[in-house]
Amino acid sequence: MVWLAVKDKTDEELHNIKLALQKADYSWIILSLVFSGLSHIFRALRWKLLLEPLHYHPKISNTFFALMAGYLANFALPRLGEVTRCGLLNRYEKIPFTEGFGTVITERALDLICMILVFFITLGIEFDKISGIANDLIFTTVADKFNALVQNKTLLITVVLIFIVLISGFFYFRKKIKNLFGAKVKVLIKGLLDGLKSIKNIKKPKLFFVYTVLIWLMYILQVYVCFFAFEETQSLSFVVAMTVVVFGGLGIILVPGGTGAYQAIVIQILTTVYFISDTNAFAFAWAGWTSQFVIILFLGLMSFLLLPLLNKTTISKEIK
Repeated sequence: MVWLAVKDKTDEELHNIKLALQKADYSWIILSLVFSGLSHIFRALRWKLLLEPLHYHPKISNTFFALMAGYLANFALPRLGEVTRCGLLNRYEKIPFTEGFGTVITERALDLICMILVFFITLGIEFDKISGIANDLIFTTVADKFNALVQNKTLLITVVLIFIVLISGFFYFRKKIKNLFGAKVKVLIKGLLDGLKSIKNIKKPKLFFVYTVLIWLMYILQVYVCFFAFEETQSLSFVVAMTVVVFGGLGIILVPGGTGAYQAIVIQILTTVYFISDTNAFAFAWAGWTSQFVIILFLGLMSFLLLPLLNKTTISKEIK
């Protein structure tokens, strides 16, 4: 991905990017890692609150390490992290996978709501500046994909036929399916629903709300303080950091870990909307993303190593 980003750069451009990275004040990058670490801690604490209504009280260390291991797994395959962290809590805290996964789905749905909320707040404040890029990156892209699907009659007919065949097959073999998997499916669905409904029974809703606000505040702060690392981006405001978080989040959704897509979107925003030079926008995007990748790599690997060490008692009981 780095090669794809730099393959069309001239020698002069590469030299200028190298100079920008050399001149950067990395103390601000380190501070951004502190905010990043805090966001992960707050998320682990919030997840613990979601599990409590299900009568599970995992150790915060296990919750945090399972979360970080999941983040690392997301760099391999999209959404693999959700499965990984629920599997680890099942391994070390005996929390049923389905119930844990239900809380994760709830958490992701809440994150989507928060992202949409931050997007519209940012759009309201910076409407004149970002309405055009919002239209290009989101609304036009979605509309183009929908139109392409509608116009591609072969693909559309194929999708509809597959859907009809699957529904017809389900109803035709429903009795056999029920006999084979009925009990297991009921347990699976019940576990997922219990996890999804856990948000209604949170014992400390105010604390849950505070953790949610702090998570998103840390996301924005970790971008905002990075602005001060580069001379040309030092004048950018907190609202610009909100813009970067929202649109950069699209890259993270589209590609595992946001590799490449995050940087491309952030560079486009900084250069076209806020008139930062391509050199400094490139240096900022890659320095910020790389620092976040490094902390997830470090904490993720550390989590995989520490979880079995910190849960020796649980493992020894299983062996006996």
